[in-house]
Amino acid sequence: MLLMDDEPLLSYVLTEIEARRGAWPAIAKAIEPDSWESYYSWLTKLAQRRIPDPSVNKIQVLADYFRGIERKQAA
Repeated sequence: MLLMDDEPLLSYVLTEIEARRGAWPAIAKAIEPDSWESYYSWLTKLAQRRIPDPSVNKIQVLADYFRGIERKQAA
């Protein structure tokens, strides 16, 4: 799913995370290979909406990751 111009970045990331529920460990390993367990824990909490105000930096990393997947699929 592409990020629309008026869509909040957090909403886009949450939608993408939900769509990739079974792939969360792989996402965590791709983004934080050295500390993927910690990142996976954070990712699951984010997906469960247990992080009320996540860091924009972490959300941006996820958005960039998902956009990269979309670009590869479109190519």
